[in-house]
Amino acid sequence: MSEVILRNILLVSLLQDALSPPHCLQRELIMPQRWRPAGIHSLPVELLTWIFVLGSRFDYPYSDSPFLLKPDQEYNAAPSSNFQVIVSHVCQHWRQVALRTQSLWTTLHFREQSHIPRAKAYLARCLTSSTCLLDILVDTVAIEDHTPGITLYKEEIHTIFQIIVPHVERWRAFHLKICDNECKGAARHFLNTCGPAPNLETLQLYHFEDYRTTQNLYIATHRPPVVVFDNTLPRLKNVSLTGVNLPWAKSPYLKGLQNLELALHLDKIRPPYQWWDKMLRSSPELHTLCLHYSGPKEATDPTLVWPPAEEKVRLEWLQDLSLTDLDPGYLCNLFTRLQIPRLKKLTLELPEQNFTPFIELINEPAVEDIPILGSQSSPSRPSSLSPSPNLTVRLLANLEVLVIRALECSIQTWLSLLLSASALRVLEVDFSRVGAGFWKVFTKDACSLTINSGSQGQSDDYATQTLLPRLEMFKPVGVSGKDVLSALQHRYRQTPVVNGTSTERWYVKWSERRRYRDVELDSLVDARFWSPDNESGVSILPKVIIETYDDDEDPEEPEDDGQESSDSDGAL
Repeated sequence: MSEVILRNILLVSLLQDALSPPHCLQRELIMPQRWRPAGIHSLPVELLTWIFVLGSRFDYPYSDSPFLLKPDQEYNAAPSSNFQVIVSHVCQHWRQVALRTQSLWTTLHFREQSHIPRAKAYLARCLTSSTCLLDILVDTVAIEDHTPGITLYKEEIHTIFQIIVPHVERWRAFHLKICDNECKGAARHFLNTCGPAPNLETLQLYHFEDYRTTQNLYIATHRPPVVVFDNTLPRLKNVSLTGVNLPWAKSPYLKGLQNLELALHLDKIRPPYQWWDKMLRSSPELHTLCLHYSGPKEATDPTLVWPPAEEKVRLEWLQDLSLTDLDPGYLCNLFTRLQIPRLKKLTLELPEQNFTPFIELINEPAVEDIPILGSQSSPSRPSSLSPSPNLTVRLLANLEVLVIRALECSIQTWLSLLLSASALRVLEVDFSRVGAGFWKVFTKDACSLTINSGSQGQSDDYATQTLLPRLEMFKPVGVSGKDVLSALQHRYRQTPVVNGTSTERWYVKWSERRRYRDVELDSLVDARFWSPDNESGVSILPKVIIETYDDDEDPEEPEDDGQESSDSDGAL
């Protein structure tokens, strides 16, 4: 919060300077009293209002994603800004301005019982305007984690819904986290009876529970899903369902989506393929797709048979794809029925199984020599960008960002993936959770890796092709300073300028409390850059900038050994 305040103080100072006459005029002219600087109180109310609005947006929670919650039991969404409260307590004038600025009071985040009276005060300040829409987060806990008087549980969730449901027509974003079957029952009741939400754009329903016994699991999952918001959500664009399913055949609002996230669904509660297909085809503007142990239901009986692979769904404008904890066979079946020609970002967390067939599938060119069923181009898009037949498409051709949190595949497939992603600008890999030998591609001539496996053709490609020629940012996780130096030296061993005139940035995990653990890493961080040397020993361009990051883990805790296990199977 101090950083936010400092930024605003600086902004106010600049505005004061802008309102003051030039120093030269002050010296040479006798200025009238009305031109003399009078401090911050001389700012017009409109300008002070705009400063307050800007300050409240410094930690805007939707800057990276429309969804505040992640499919991780230990994840907590960032707290909402308290800036508006701070400025309203500075002086009487600022308080009056802040209280009249209704857009400052539209974020209602419920995490503790003290947030309930706060929300009532916020609502009283913002509901006099018909244009103010509400962003709501309700974050409850399980009974074993409940602290009476502090956290939110069954009684509190009833109170919260009684406060917010009368204003459902003004909801713009609604995020609900449930960790207990008792709270789930209350949520089902209110969402089923609250009526339409004509302005709701983002809906996130999150249920993550430790069932402990199969009986508890049965009780929580045997009930059919309920209709929510009277099936009237005309402006819905973003949907995230974690451990929560909907009546897929009775949810007509699942169309026109821009961001879709499905997570932690047992196969029996996943959407049948026909409804999955319909949802995608009716969302031609879909931009982000995240599947975390979820997706269309597998064909376990004749009524669930997937269509032939030739009947592909073309996601013309999908740019961000994330896949977590899915089987390789399932992914291959799914992606033979999808076409994603403009993918920009790919995130993979696929541990413990061999995903070589899937990586080979998404890496090979595909010729579109068949009619694409259900393909649609947006009315706002130029017709020249509409799908055309006989077009060779490679899923990774336009890839700019690749994030590998976990992956098992052959070293040849990994190398082929990097060679194909020639447009890649950002690479982040957790090398503690990937296949053996993945890091060697960056630290030594990979010809030996491929030759030893009989892949002579791929060896020739690597010898003649620069690996990731457009790379701008590299974040290698789980490697030592010695490894980083080895990779830098190998990357610039033959060609000192890999990325044209651009400067690469390498991000390493480091903080002052880790100093002296890794001497090579300390030296890189202290220098803040690395540059290859020419024969005369004089440093030449380019310089690789060394940046640091820290995950705030306990300094006494050992480094991640990569033996993490997924909670997805037990989450439901």
